[in-house]
Amino acid sequence: MNSRIELKLPSQMAFLGVPDAVLLELGSDLDCPRQLIEELGTAVIEACTNAMEHGNKLDASLQVEIHIDVGADRIVVSVMDQGAGFDYRNWQPAEGLLRERGRGILIMREFSDQLDYDRLSDGRFRVTLAKNLTNSR
Repeated sequence: MNSRIELKLPSQMAFLGVPDAVLLELGSDLDCPRQLIEELGTAVIEACTNAMEHGNKLDASLQVEIHIDVGADRIVVSVMDQGAGFDYRNWQPAEGLLRERGRGILIMREFSDQLDYDRLSDGRFRVTLAKNLTNSR
């Protein structure tokens, strides 16, 4: 099974739960531990938060586009914004990991099996998260 779901959301925090709800619904039909879907959902919420807040500067006229690709043993989620992105090649965690802000990348790394960043030819910034649908890491 290879299927794609595409979502386009305005850059408003009220819509952050939409991709997570879609993932949870998908997960109810997949043969995998619920925890794996919940972890991916947490990582996707972080990616969408960054896209809305940092990428699109909470400009509701700018969209965050989300592609959810479901395979037999893996889900890949791409989150695209219309912002400038950040220097992901030289990113380092900030001091004080217990502070309220700035932990999103660490959360995305912890809760996904693969995390990539790139810029699309149309100028959008993309974060891609992948999760294997088995307990192995």
